[in-house]
Amino acid sequence: MSALLSRRTALLAAGTVPLLASCGGGTTRTAGNPAYATLDQADAVARGPVGADLPETPTLRRIRDQGVLRQSGSVTTPGFGMMNPATGKITGFDIGIAQLLAKYLLGTPEVDTITGGADTREAILQNQSVDVAVCTYTISKSRARLVSFAGPYYIARSGIVTAADGPQVTAVRDLSGKDVAVQPGAAQEALQKACPQARAVVFEESSQCAAAVRQGRVQAWSANTAILLGKAAVDARLRMTPATYGSSPFGIGLPKDDPAFKQIVVGFLHRIAADGSWRRLWEQTVGPLVSGPAPEPPEPGSVPGS
Repeated sequence: MSALLSRRTALLAAGTVPLLASCGGGTTRTAGNPAYATLDQADAVARGPVGADLPETPTLRRIRDQGVLRQSGSVTTPGFGMMNPATGKITGFDIGIAQLLAKYLLGTPEVDTITGGADTREAILQNQSVDVAVCTYTISKSRARLVSFAGPYYIARSGIVTAADGPQVTAVRDLSGKDVAVQPGAAQEALQKACPQARAVVFEESSQCAAAVRQGRVQAWSANTAILLGKAAVDARLRMTPATYGSSPFGIGLPKDDPAFKQIVVGFLHRIAADGSWRRLWEQTVGPLVSGPAPEPPEPGSVPGS
């Protein structure tokens, strides 16, 4: 069942986190690093821009009538969207993008987050249960037939997790002949393209994929590195392998029937890249978890489906 959550920031649980590949970012630090407990995008959001003279569109009118941006998001992905039940707040790059967008559209970063499975995002965009989806949402041609995308705003890669005592995997070809947990959509498509000999076992939720690995029902789990980071960070029974492949460009999911609103959101992405908001947000969320400087934000419209 989906859960509705108001604007939030989060603390991140301790654990071991190996690789996060994103826009050229470096290797991750351990989750025991104090940075996990201090992630907070509030400064980046407070310094974000407010859109001026935006054209009226049906989606923008609905958002302004609501007084809040309703977004499909995650509350279980460290660095991107993680809720601390003690504070009731979410922190992360994705929730920060949603808050910056809300501020750009409304003048204040009012966001309601609705959580759900990977295969529900198109439906809740289509039936207007949410206005946007900002949830490590990989742009793909198949999804772009159902919804619009503004982006990419971030580029991760596909990664592989095994049980801590599971098989050694150093490259995606090592999955040949193995049962591999995936979620439907982009992750399943990426695995089938990179290693057709792998046997994809489809689960709706990332938690189900993680459980299947722990229980030995599958030998590995493949998803984008942002999602895998969140699970391997807090579960010593899972091991993030060094193997990465392909590309996972994250986009902001939008209603298909409002192209003018898409252009507003594309303009927003250009604006936060140009004025430093994107970099500040990265430095306050993903940056403390990885080594190396902030990458350059990707160019909107630079991948098929965007």
